[in-house]
Amino acid sequence: MQFEIITTQAQLHAFLVTLDDSPISLDTEFVRTRTYVANLGLLQVSQNKIITLIDPIAVGDLSAFWQALDNKTCILHASSEDLEIVRQHKGDLNIKLYDTQIACAFLNLGASLGYAKMVENIEGIIVDKGESRTDWCARPLTPKQIDYAAADVLHLQPCLEELQKQLADKKMTDFFEQECQSTLDLKMKKQDPEKAYKSLNNLFKLDRQGLAVIKALATWRLLTAQERNLALNFVIKADHLWLLAHYRPTSLEDLRRLNLLPNEIRIHGQQVLHIIATILNQDENSYPPLVSRLVDFPAYKKTLKTMRDKITLCAEKYDLPVELIASKRIINEYLSWSWKLNAEQKKTADKPKLLTGWRFELIGHQFEH
Repeated sequence: MQFEIITTQAQLHAFLVTLDDSPISLDTEFVRTRTYVANLGLLQVSQNKIITLIDPIAVGDLSAFWQALDNKTCILHASSEDLEIVRQHKGDLNIKLYDTQIACAFLNLGASLGYAKMVENIEGIIVDKGESRTDWCARPLTPKQIDYAAADVLHLQPCLEELQKQLADKKMTDFFEQECQSTLDLKMKKQDPEKAYKSLNNLFKLDRQGLAVIKALATWRLLTAQERNLALNFVIKADHLWLLAHYRPTSLEDLRRLNLLPNEIRIHGQQVLHIIATILNQDENSYPPLVSRLVDFPAYKKTLKTMRDKITLCAEKYDLPVELIASKRIINEYLSWSWKLNAEQKKTADKPKLLTGWRFELIGHQFEH
């Protein structure tokens, strides 16, 4: 397997001149432990069977590369985290995506089939995945790391070409392309800091004032994490946010009694107490409404079973994984939209996945009311 490693701006610009409109296979290696934004360790690119590895640490400014991706067809596998990196560096996702993992799902080869398994299934080649957990930001990279990284783009295009033939035979090409586009659209949605609290656990156990506190703290935590490039739990752990919202401490001693980490108290203690005090002084009419759990709705279990039975029949009919059509999360998203929003709220809220695109065409229309 031959490939070039780019370590200078001059090499990068010489490489970019060679790019044409053929599909580009793309992969990234990164490290994300303490940081909010993943640290890019290596970029792997393949076009027209020529593999190029770009060392972002040595090259530095990659903006010319990111702009060169504009309007290009890009082949990735399990693209979610790679797309996050592209968006962070490029500012947009103005590409045509073909995700081979999504293609495998539409062919019922597995709802989330790994790259090595896909290559083995389609090409009969065993790919060594032994280097996946190594430190990609450490230098120098070892020969084993470099070979592993190059192999990650070597098989993407030949696999996609075979998958596309099978998708065409199964009449699933349009659905596959829709799902790839919705993956891009989802990754481009900006996170609203005011809604950061909604992904936290046990919100239903809090009263309205507690919800106001956890909402304010979660907003502050997200903005702090972004500003300081820290992983969220390195600002304050999610479980600790709930304790703060439930007990509403008023002193540093109270924080210690709640067993917050010494660093959390030392760096953020006063700020946390100030946020809580501000909420406690607010008009209670400004507090968020209570959170209801779907499982507490009387019809939940029966409705969930009915929906799952219909979705299972649909999956059998079209030879698709049940999880691709509607995982429990997708069903719950639909039920939350259906039961928790009134007619006015539904007009402005995003439609649930089950009522859009190919899912609506296959099964979702049965649940529209």
